Amino acid sequence: MDTKKTRSSSSARKSSPHNGDAKHHHLKLSWFTEIISFVLCTTSPLVVIYYWIAYHYFDTSIVTAARAAYSEGPVQFFAIRLPRSSLNAILGYTTWLAIQAILYVYLPGSKALGPITPAGRRLEYKLNGLAAWGATIALWAVGSSFGIIDPAWIAKNWGGLIWTTNVFCVIAVALFHIKAQILPDNEAETFITGSFWYDIFEGGELHPRIGKMWDWRQFFSTRTGGILAWTLIDLSFAAYQYQYHGFLTKTMVAVVIMRGWVVVDFFVNELWFFHTLDGMYESFGFYNIYGFSGMMPVLWTVQTQYLAKHPEELSNIGLTSVILLFFVGWLIRFFADYQRMKFRQTGGECRIWGKKAEGIRALYQTADGKARHSMLLCSGWWGLARHANYTGSVLYSLAISAACGWGGIFPYTEAILVAGIEIHRCHRDEAKCAAKYGKDWDEYCRRVRWRMIPGIY
Repeated sequence: MDTKKTRSSSSARKSSPHNGDAKHHHLKLSWFTEIISFVLCTTSPLVVIYYWIAYHYFDTSIVTAARAAYSEGPVQFFAIRLPRSSLNAILGYTTWLAIQAILYVYLPGSKALGPITPAGRRLEYKLNGLAAWGATIALWAVGSSFGIIDPAWIAKNWGGLIWTTNVFCVIAVALFHIKAQILPDNEAETFITGSFWYDIFEGGELHPRIGKMWDWRQFFSTRTGGILAWTLIDLSFAAYQYQYHGFLTKTMVAVVIMRGWVVVDFFVNELWFFHTLDGMYESFGFYNIYGFSGMMPVLWTVQTQYLAKHPEELSNIGLTSVILLFFVGWLIRFFADYQRMKFRQTGGECRIWGKKAEGIRALYQTADGKARHSMLLCSGWWGLARHANYTGSVLYSLAISAACGWGGIFPYTEAILVAGIEIHRCHRDEAKCAAKYGKDWDEYCRRVRWRMIPGIY
């Protein structure tokens, strides 16, 4: 190993957040971090419930609901309007979990290795999400056609389902927190800081598993309440619009198709998820469990919830503009992710936008003591901005929201949250990369100056 490589390796080793207690040192946990973790863990369920209250009691008006909360006081506001459990919702959600578990285990799918973990392992995944999505939609369609299930059942049991998923998520977070404390799957990939609320929020284990193929992150994030559920929820609220109003709007059809496009694209390229910040570095705790199974099913489907009660129709020009904005955003996100994967899979030996790809071979060290490298792409979309894929996600989320016209804040919630999350992710991504790659990351930032929007941010 030459001198230059030795220096780079040493720099990466010192700054890596995954060596010993370096993660704790890097995050510099304080009382403020603990308070923020506490606030996020305790208020996130209230936000989800607040949105259901606005939908159910205030005709999707966030402002009117806020005025009621102010005049009545928050305790009274929530106490008299909390969603209630129901046997139908509990049985329905239990059946949903059982079906998804069966599909996850028994449906065929290709097997692929994920990226190298902080401990130096490469975990195997079964990629059968597209088959599970297709089977789920087929079951819904057949059941609805033969009158076995009401296609609008989810919409009609929305409050009970939100209550059930919240209880389920609380139990899951508690169980995985206890498991990380006393039965860690792999000590090299267990991160316990000793800060109670932070460890609950972030989670203690990076890749909790049962055997080689059952990955809890994959199951929770993409199957039980996350991405796969979006289409089913959207279809249910579309059916509710038809049953309640007697017709289905073009806008509702467009929203269902656009989000369905995102879901299908995700499962066609399911392996890409494991190369994202969530898939590679986020431990499995409240952030992942409640975020995907408790929050996203509610806040990432607000457009069809809104349209079920307000059958708005955009003009042909307006709807066409929304669809064009959606595909611009999707294309940016898709090709940014595609270029990154292609660059890494070919070791940099590929062409992007008609030119030989340029990048940086960044060195780092995993917890097993081995020196490794990653390829940081500086061409194509990644030559324009360090997080061009995030920009694309914001644009197509905005397009789906804009399909509702100006319906107040409610249908734009997803776009607002996605923008905030992606901006926050930029900084989280870069903090982790700076710690992992050291001087190589500094060089990358020098070559690619902008984060999301060239010339602006």
